[in-house]
Amino acid sequence: MKKVTLLAALVLSTAAFSQKIKISEIHISSGNGSLGTQDGTLSDFAKLAPNSAILGMDLSQLTPYSYMYSNGFGLYSGSNSTSLQLGLQCAKMPKLTFRVGITHVSNFGLLSAHGGFTETARYDTLTSSQTGQQTFIDTSYSKSYHMNYSDQQIRLDGAMIFRMFPEKRWSLHAGLGASIGMSYRASTSIELWESSYNSTGNYGYGTGTTESFKNKNSLGAALYIPLGVDFCIGKKREFWMPFHLYAETRPSLNINSINGIGTSFSAGMSSAVGLRVKL
Repeated sequence: MKKVTLLAALVLSTAAFSQKIKISEIHISSGNGSLGTQDGTLSDFAKLAPNSAILGMDLSQLTPYSYMYSNGFGLYSGSNSTSLQLGLQCAKMPKLTFRVGITHVSNFGLLSAHGGFTETARYDTLTSSQTGQQTFIDTSYSKSYHMNYSDQQIRLDGAMIFRMFPEKRWSLHAGLGASIGMSYRASTSIELWESSYNSTGNYGYGTGTTESFKNKNSLGAALYIPLGVDFCIGKKREFWMPFHLYAETRPSLNINSINGIGTSFSAGMSSAVGLRVKL
């Protein structure tokens, strides 16, 4: 009797829930930006790559410096993301849309360390036999290292969205969102470069050594504020009316955990463009 009562209660509660919340939209979006990068040290990367031959060398004469990476879209960034989400509508809160789904994040340079030095010395002196004028040729030698920790992440992603002027062709929206998930394909890459060239622009030589190491997976999360503009593709033709294009900017507070290093908190900024289909 208790099992029957419990089953009946479960069915009734599920039916009540389905009446109050319904799927009203589908979202597909892609974005890029910074989800929080930090400068590392040689000792940090010694923990991530304990078997590195490069880290076994004496790199003490190389001066550390910060370095930015391009994400392939012409912008300096630390991450790319792709999301598939559903828009949920609650009968008791008709002005709000709850956006829930999965986001894939690619982080590069999540932790990085860079250093280098250049020294110049007199290589040769050329003297004109006619005028006696001297031309000095200098040779420069440079050495640098680049170390990066990167990962891929699968996150559960949810946001509460409030729309302004939803009946218009152009509308605005704002809200509050959060995402959390685990990384995979976490890895560390280490590069060492040496080159020599003279003041005439001719290179003497250039050599590079690259190492790659796998790392354990860890946690990633963020709190963000979606701020966006939405455009309805169709206003007269019924086929196009459900389709909307939107763009968002998302200031965020990011939490990144790197196994063996620790957890960091950082501010970030990302942007995204997407397609919203009303059901």
